[in-house]
Amino acid sequence: MTKNKGYIAAYIAGLFGILVLISPIAFHNSSLAESYIWMWGLYTWKVLLGDTNFYFSEDTNFLTWGLITTLLILIATISIIATARKASKRSQNYRILWFLCGILFVAAPIVFYFGLTSDLPSWLTDLFWEFYSLHFAFFGSFIAGIFAIIGASIK
Repeated sequence: MTKNKGYIAAYIAGLFGILVLISPIAFHNSSLAESYIWMWGLYTWKVLLGDTNFYFSEDTNFLTWGLITTLLILIATISIIATARKASKRSQNYRILWFLCGILFVAAPIVFYFGLTSDLPSWLTDLFWEFYSLHFAFFGSFIAGIFAIIGASIK
C-alpha cells in the first residue's frame, strides 16, 4: 500500500490554522489611528504618534461569536496537525476527517461574521463594518480549509 501524500497539504492547512489563530480578524487604519481586533477578544488601538494600547473586549456578543469561532479553528487545527503527523509516518487514511476539518475552517469565519451581524442592531453592524475591514484571520481560514480539502482529495 502506497503512502498518501495528502498529509503535506494537511500540514499546510494546519500551519494556516495556527496563523489564523494569532492574526487579527479585523483592522482599521486611517491617518489618525490604527486598530486591530482578534477573534478571541484582544484589540489594539494606536493613535498617531502615540502609544499602542491593548484591551480585551467586554462586549458579550463579540466574545461569544469570537470564542465559538476560535474553538472551531483550534479544534480543526489540532485535529489536522495530529492526523497529518500520523499519516506521514504510516499509511493511514484520514480523508474524511481532513474534509470535515476543511469544512470547519470554511464555516468558522462565516459563523463569526453572520453571528456578530445578527446579534447587533443593524445600524451598529453597518457602522462596525464601515469602520473595520476584514484582515488575514478571516481570509486565512478559507485558505486553510481549501488546503485541508485538497489534502482529503489526494489519493
